[in-house]
Amino acid sequence: MRIIPILLLPLLLQACAPVTPAAPTEEYVAPFFKAPSPGSLLVLLPTKSSSPEVVGGEEFVLQQIHRQLTGVGYRVVALDAANYAVVWDQEIKAVGGIYDTRTGALRTAAYAQALSALAKRVASETRGAMVISHSLVIRQAKLLGTTAEWDGQRRTPPTTRTYGSEYRFHGTTSALSVELLAISGDGTIAFKTLGGTSLPYRADTLAGQYEIRPDLFATDSETAEGVRIALKPLLSNR
Repeated sequence: MRIIPILLLPLLLQACAPVTPAAPTEEYVAPFFKAPSPGSLLVLLPTKSSSPEVVGGEEFVLQQIHRQLTGVGYRVVALDAANYAVVWDQEIKAVGGIYDTRTGALRTAAYAQALSALAKRVASETRGAMVISHSLVIRQAKLLGTTAEWDGQRRTPPTTRTYGSEYRFHGTTSALSVELLAISGDGTIAFKTLGGTSLPYRADTLAGQYEIRPDLFATDSETAEGVRIALKPLLSNR
Protein backbone atom coordinates (compact mmCIF):
# COMPACT_ATOMS: atom_id res chain seq x y z
CA MET A 1 0.00 0.00 0.00
CA ARG A 2 1.52 3.30 -1.06
CA ILE A 3 1.69 5.95 1.65
CA ILE A 4 0.34 9.21 0.26
CA PRO A 5 1.87 12.57 1.27
CA ILE A 6 0.74 13.59 4.72
CA LEU A 7 -1.63 16.53 4.96
CA LEU A 8 -2.34 18.36 8.17
CA LEU A 9 -5.85 19.73 8.55
CA PRO A 10 -6.42 23.15 10.14
CA LEU A 11 -6.28 23.24 13.92
CA LEU A 12 -8.76 25.38 15.86
CA LEU A 13 -8.04 26.62 19.37
CA GLN A 14 -10.63 25.22 21.77
CA ALA A 15 -10.64 23.55 25.16
CA CYS A 16 -11.86 19.97 25.23
CA ALA A 17 -11.69 17.26 27.91
CA PRO A 18 -9.49 14.22 27.07
CA VAL A 19 -11.03 10.80 26.66
CA THR A 20 -9.63 7.28 26.74
CA PRO A 21 -8.34 6.29 23.26
CA ALA A 22 -10.77 3.89 21.61
CA ALA A 23 -9.86 0.89 19.51
CA PRO A 24 -10.45 1.55 15.81
CA THR A 25 -13.66 0.12 14.39
CA GLU A 26 -11.73 -1.35 11.44
CA GLU A 27 -10.04 -3.89 13.67
CA TYR A 28 -10.97 -7.55 13.44
CA VAL A 29 -10.06 -10.60 15.50
CA ALA A 30 -11.39 -13.95 14.35
CA PRO A 31 -14.00 -15.57 16.63
CA PHE A 32 -12.37 -18.03 19.02
CA PHE A 33 -8.92 -16.78 17.99
CA LYS A 34 -6.15 -18.55 19.85
CA ALA A 35 -2.57 -17.35 19.60
CA PRO A 36 -0.04 -19.89 18.27
CA SER A 37 1.82 -21.79 20.95
CA PRO A 38 5.28 -20.63 22.11
CA GLY A 39 8.01 -21.73 19.74
CA SER A 40 5.75 -21.48 16.69
CA LEU A 41 7.19 -19.97 13.53
CA LEU A 42 5.67 -16.69 12.35
CA VAL A 43 6.52 -15.40 8.86
CA LEU A 44 6.69 -11.67 8.13
CA LEU A 45 6.02 -10.48 4.61
CA PRO A 46 8.46 -7.89 3.20
CA THR A 47 8.14 -4.21 4.05
CA LYS A 48 5.84 -2.48 1.58
CA SER A 49 6.97 0.43 -0.57
CA SER A 50 6.27 3.88 0.84
CA SER A 51 6.69 7.59 0.21
CA PRO A 52 9.77 9.51 1.39
CA GLU A 53 7.92 10.78 4.47
CA VAL A 54 8.14 7.39 6.19
CA VAL A 55 11.48 6.08 4.97
CA GLY A 56 13.14 4.50 7.97
CA GLY A 57 9.88 4.09 9.84
CA GLU A 58 8.85 0.89 8.12
CA GLU A 59 12.22 -0.67 8.87
CA PHE A 60 11.62 0.21 12.54
CA VAL A 61 8.25 -1.57 12.29
CA LEU A 62 9.87 -4.74 10.95
CA GLN A 63 12.55 -4.69 13.63
CA GLN A 64 10.07 -4.08 16.44
CA ILE A 65 7.70 -6.83 15.32
CA HIS A 66 10.63 -9.25 15.26
CA ARG A 67 11.94 -8.07 18.64
CA GLN A 68 8.61 -8.16 20.44
CA LEU A 69 7.49 -11.51 19.06
CA THR A 70 10.80 -13.23 19.75
CA GLY A 71 10.68 -11.67 23.20
CA VAL A 72 7.62 -13.76 24.05
CA GLY A 73 9.00 -16.99 22.63
CA TYR A 74 8.03 -17.07 18.96
CA ARG A 75 10.40 -17.91 16.15
CA VAL A 76 10.22 -15.18 13.51
CA VAL A 77 11.52 -15.03 9.94
CA ALA A 78 11.09 -12.42 7.20
CA LEU A 79 10.24 -13.64 3.70
CA ASP A 80 12.82 -12.66 1.11
CA ALA A 81 11.51 -9.76 -0.99
CA ALA A 82 12.50 -11.31 -4.33
CA ASN A 83 10.87 -14.64 -3.50
CA TYR A 84 7.76 -12.85 -2.27
CA ALA A 85 7.47 -10.88 -5.50
CA VAL A 86 7.58 -14.06 -7.59
CA VAL A 87 5.08 -15.97 -5.47
CA TRP A 88 2.67 -13.03 -5.17
CA ASP A 89 2.75 -12.48 -8.93
CA GLN A 90 1.88 -16.15 -9.46
CA GLU A 91 -1.08 -15.97 -7.09
CA ILE A 92 -2.33 -12.78 -8.74
CA LYS A 93 -2.25 -14.46 -12.14
CA ALA A 94 -4.03 -17.52 -10.72
CA VAL A 95 -7.08 -15.40 -9.85
CA GLY A 96 -7.08 -13.51 -13.13
CA GLY A 97 -5.61 -10.32 -11.70
CA ILE A 98 -6.63 -8.24 -8.72
CA TYR A 99 -7.54 -5.06 -10.62
CA ASP A 100 -10.40 -4.56 -13.04
CA THR A 101 -8.86 -4.11 -16.49
CA ARG A 102 -11.55 -1.61 -17.48
CA THR A 103 -11.88 0.60 -14.40
CA GLY A 104 -8.66 -0.11 -12.51
CA ALA A 105 -10.66 -0.79 -9.35
CA LEU A 106 -9.44 -3.40 -6.89
CA ARG A 107 -11.23 -6.74 -7.28
CA THR A 108 -11.74 -7.32 -3.57
CA ALA A 109 -12.77 -10.97 -3.74
CA ALA A 110 -9.90 -11.83 -6.09
CA TYR A 111 -7.43 -10.02 -3.85
CA ALA A 112 -8.65 -11.91 -0.78
CA GLN A 113 -8.41 -15.21 -2.66
CA ALA A 114 -4.86 -14.48 -3.82
CA LEU A 115 -3.76 -13.39 -0.36
CA SER A 116 -5.25 -16.50 1.24
CA ALA A 117 -3.49 -18.72 -1.29
CA LEU A 118 -0.22 -16.89 -0.73
CA ALA A 119 -0.44 -17.36 3.03
CA LYS A 120 -1.24 -21.08 2.73
CA ARG A 121 1.66 -21.56 0.33
CA VAL A 122 4.15 -19.67 2.48
CA ALA A 123 2.99 -21.43 5.65
CA SER A 124 3.24 -24.84 3.97
CA GLU A 125 6.74 -24.23 2.59
CA THR A 126 8.12 -22.73 5.82
CA ARG A 127 6.02 -24.77 8.27
CA GLY A 128 4.87 -21.48 9.69
CA ALA A 129 1.82 -21.09 11.92
CA MET A 130 0.96 -17.59 10.72
CA VAL A 131 1.85 -15.09 8.01
CA ILE A 132 1.86 -11.39 8.94
CA SER A 133 1.64 -8.42 6.58
CA HIS A 134 2.71 -5.08 8.04
CA SER A 135 2.86 -1.45 6.95
CA LEU A 136 2.77 2.15 8.13
CA VAL A 137 -0.48 3.84 7.15
CA ILE A 138 -1.87 7.36 7.26
CA ARG A 139 -4.66 7.77 9.79
CA GLN A 140 -6.66 10.61 11.36
CA ALA A 141 -6.12 11.62 14.98
CA LYS A 142 -8.70 13.55 17.01
CA LEU A 143 -7.36 16.70 18.65
CA LEU A 144 -8.82 17.08 22.13
CA GLY A 145 -7.37 20.02 24.02
CA THR A 146 -3.75 19.14 24.72
CA THR A 147 -3.86 15.61 23.32
CA ALA A 148 -4.25 13.79 20.01
CA GLU A 149 -5.88 10.36 20.09
CA TRP A 150 -6.02 7.60 17.47
CA ASP A 151 -5.76 3.82 17.15
CA GLY A 152 -5.27 3.15 20.87
CA GLN A 153 -2.66 5.89 21.19
CA ARG A 154 -2.58 9.29 22.91
CA ARG A 155 0.11 11.89 22.38
CA THR A 156 0.66 15.63 22.86
CA PRO A 157 0.62 17.47 19.50
CA PRO A 158 4.21 18.57 18.79
CA THR A 159 4.84 22.31 18.77
CA THR A 160 7.84 24.58 18.44
CA ARG A 161 8.59 28.18 19.42
CA THR A 162 5.76 28.34 21.96
CA TYR A 163 7.91 30.31 24.44
CA GLY A 164 6.14 28.88 27.46
CA SER A 165 2.59 29.34 26.19
CA GLU A 166 0.13 26.42 26.29
CA TYR A 167 -1.87 25.67 23.16
CA ARG A 168 -5.07 23.68 23.00
CA PHE A 169 -6.35 22.16 19.78
CA HIS A 170 -9.59 20.90 18.31
CA GLY A 171 -10.22 19.13 15.02
CA THR A 172 -8.20 16.40 13.31
CA THR A 173 -4.66 15.90 12.13
CA SER A 174 -2.80 13.24 10.17
CA ALA A 175 -1.07 10.52 12.12
CA LEU A 176 0.91 7.35 11.48
CA SER A 177 -0.14 3.88 12.60
CA VAL A 178 1.15 0.35 12.26
CA GLU A 179 -1.34 -1.86 10.41
CA LEU A 180 -1.03 -5.63 10.80
CA LEU A 181 -2.89 -8.33 8.90
CA ALA A 182 -2.27 -11.82 10.25
CA ILE A 183 -3.34 -14.88 8.26
CA SER A 184 -3.35 -18.37 9.75
CA GLY A 185 -1.68 -21.28 8.02
CA ASP A 186 -5.05 -22.43 6.63
CA GLY A 187 -5.45 -19.14 4.76
CA THR A 188 -8.07 -17.55 7.02
CA ILE A 189 -7.69 -14.10 8.57
CA ALA A 190 -6.60 -14.32 12.21
CA PHE A 191 -6.69 -10.60 12.94
CA LYS A 192 -6.34 -7.13 11.52
CA THR A 193 -5.15 -4.48 13.99
CA LEU A 194 -3.86 -0.92 14.15
CA GLY A 195 -1.52 0.76 16.60
CA GLY A 196 -0.85 4.49 16.65
CA THR A 197 2.82 5.46 16.43
CA SER A 198 3.56 9.09 15.59
CA LEU A 199 2.27 12.56 14.84
CA PRO A 200 4.55 13.44 11.91
CA TYR A 201 3.96 17.19 11.83
CA ARG A 202 4.66 19.85 14.44
CA ALA A 203 3.10 23.31 14.67
CA ASP A 204 5.42 26.31 14.46
CA THR A 205 3.22 28.60 16.55
CA LEU A 206 5.27 31.70 15.82
CA ALA A 207 5.16 31.30 12.03
CA GLY A 208 1.63 29.88 12.05
CA GLN A 209 2.56 26.90 9.88
CA TYR A 210 3.29 23.19 10.09
CA GLU A 211 6.44 21.27 9.30
CA ILE A 212 7.60 17.67 9.24
CA ARG A 213 9.23 16.73 12.53
CA PRO A 214 13.02 16.51 12.13
CA ASP A 215 13.13 13.87 14.89
CA LEU A 216 10.31 11.74 13.46
CA PHE A 217 12.43 8.60 13.10
CA ALA A 218 15.38 9.59 15.24
CA THR A 219 14.58 6.60 17.49
CA ASP A 220 12.14 3.69 17.34
CA SER A 221 10.48 4.34 20.70
CA GLU A 222 7.23 5.64 19.20
CA THR A 223 7.16 2.81 16.69
CA ALA A 224 7.68 0.33 19.52
CA GLU A 225 4.52 1.54 21.25
CA GLY A 226 2.45 1.29 18.07
CA VAL A 227 3.71 -2.21 17.33
CA ARG A 228 2.91 -3.28 20.89
CA ILE A 229 -0.66 -2.02 20.51
CA ALA A 230 -1.13 -3.70 17.14
CA LEU A 231 0.34 -7.01 18.38
CA LYS A 232 -2.06 -7.26 21.32
CA PRO A 233 -3.78 -10.46 20.03
CA LEU A 234 -0.39 -12.19 20.29
CA LEU A 235 0.94 -10.39 23.38
CA SER A 236 -2.11 -9.96 25.60
CA ASN A 237 -1.72 -13.25 27.47
CA ARG A 238 2.08 -13.27 27.57
